[in-house]
Amino acid sequence: MGTSQSSVGPNGRSPLLPAWVDDSQATTQTPDPQRLKGLRQAIGRAIGGGGREDVRKALGHYARKASGGKHTSVQRLGKITQAGAGLFEIFSDSLQQQYSVNLNSLNGQSCDEVINQITELLVDHHGDSDKIRSAMNIALSEALEGMTTFDEHSISVEVIAKMMICYLTESIFLQIVHDAGKAWNKGDDLVQISNVENDLRQLVHEVVDITLAPKFTDDVCQLTTEQMQEIQNQAILEIWEEWEDY
Repeated sequence: MGTSQSSVGPNGRSPLLPAWVDDSQATTQTPDPQRLKGLRQAIGRAIGGGGREDVRKALGHYARKASGGKHTSVQRLGKITQAGAGLFEIFSDSLQQQYSVNLNSLNGQSCDEVINQITELLVDHHGDSDKIRSAMNIALSEALEGMTTFDEHSISVEVIAKMMICYLTESIFLQIVHDAGKAWNKGDDLVQISNVENDLRQLVHEVVDITLAPKFTDDVCQLTTEQMQEIQNQAILEIWEEWEDY
């Protein structure tokens, strides 16, 4: 716990795309000052005892309005999907490897050391750095669960799929938690707040899993970094389309 209560979040006048989001197609659209209201009210109701259905409604408000819509969200999460593509590149052991770390160089090290090396390598310094680091740590811990010493021969398509699904799930979850901001302060029952966080993470995971898992076929490791970023971008569009109906 504590993920949500540490977040103040944006206000209605905050730009949909922060200045540090590197995208040549960055939109100049003016955000609706009331865009966060529905999201925060739904989270507030859930914290007040409304439960999972209100969390589901919060995702609907988020996709339709609070986030600025699906295309803006692809741009907003650009640093996250870029880092995710880098994570995929290391684990797919691509011939186009641009990083100093590859699977062979990690053999024999403790998994904790491996996770630290990879996150330090892939996390730049910008407004999404903390979210990326946290999501990457969780995704790598999940993917390497049960392994104490790193062994490249244990890295299968299934392991890579689990890692990427967990990474995108956690990244989107953390972004929504941040954007919901002060809604998390509408209750003082820490158990209930934790339950709402868990419901939110689970709902995000369900749709990320359904959307992303089919992409991880036996030949997925032949994909380029650019293709993996595009797969994540397309997944975000499909996820938002699903949530728009909530």
